[in-house]
Amino acid sequence: MAARQLGEWSLVELTQLGFLFATVLAFARVARARADERGFAVLAAGFFASMLIRELDAVWDLLFRGLWSILVAGVAAASLGYALRHRQSTLAATASLLRSRASTVMTIGLVLLLIYSRLFGMTALWEGLLADNYVRVVKNAAGERTELLGYTLVMAAALTYAAQRLRERRNALAGGGARATQGYAQARTRLPQ
Repeated sequence: MAARQLGEWSLVELTQLGFLFATVLAFARVARARADERGFAVLAAGFFASMLIRELDAVWDLLFRGLWSILVAGVAAASLGYALRHRQSTLAATASLLRSRASTVMTIGLVLLLIYSRLFGMTALWEGLLADNYVRVVKNAAGERTELLGYTLVMAAALTYAAQRLRERRNALAGGGARATQGYAQARTRLPQ
């Protein structure tokens, strides 16, 4: 893709939106399936939904300018409020994420996305490096691809974490069902005939 084609609706931008949406869905799935982790999962889904809303600011501006900030405030307040009401399970589930392998990948992705891509995308940096050869589309292309790498790592971590937590739940349910069936069979053998 030519650098000048990197606009608001480029393939890179649409891929970023898709990755963010998948991340929100991963945490929403954990929230739905695991009551013991719901506070954290709602908080994480709210955080990434807020990022998604912000990425879609051009769409919200069609309705009225600055709508995205109202939507982000609403989503952030609702998810934070839910997490605070369930703070014990939120803290326990947060610790669970921090102990997982996905945490490292998530952290790297967030640092790339929220810090490095912002510094890397600074116009002053590019103007200083390229001087008279500065071309804005080159800076934009490099910045967008750095963001895409961050979104890729975040999504991979979210999907890995969600799959692990859902697999653990499924195994616990299967093990509990097997134990119940085994206990029933043992109880029947002890009954007098």
